[in-house]
Amino acid sequence: MTVFFPLLFLGVHVGVAWILVEVFVNIFHGLSRFWYILWHYLVVGGAFFLVFLCYFSLFSFFSIFSTMAIAMVFLFLIEVVVFRYMYSGELWFLNYLDWIIPVFFAASGVYAAGWFVA
Repeated sequence: MTVFFPLLFLGVHVGVAWILVEVFVNIFHGLSRFWYILWHYLVVGGAFFLVFLCYFSLFSFFSIFSTMAIAMVFLFLIEVVVFRYMYSGELWFLNYLDWIIPVFFAASGVYAAGWFVA
């Protein structure tokens, strides 16, 4: 089996988790800052954990750490494409609190799902 299809399958799972997080962001952006940040962190970690729980239960072409690293590359590529070419608003939210910490929770969710299934 070539590496193309496992990478594509992994990328689709990242895309699904990203869409789940974006649905949350678009619906609940009106919450107070404290509650929005708290729920954003929980939703990011939970979405990536649940989606990758499905991924690891169906498929395990890469190791857990490699899967997490590749998933973060896909996440970064999605973010670059969306915020560079599709989003025309201000990018004030691309900061440590709103972007870097959630990426950590996303990576932790992927790794925890792999560890949980293994």
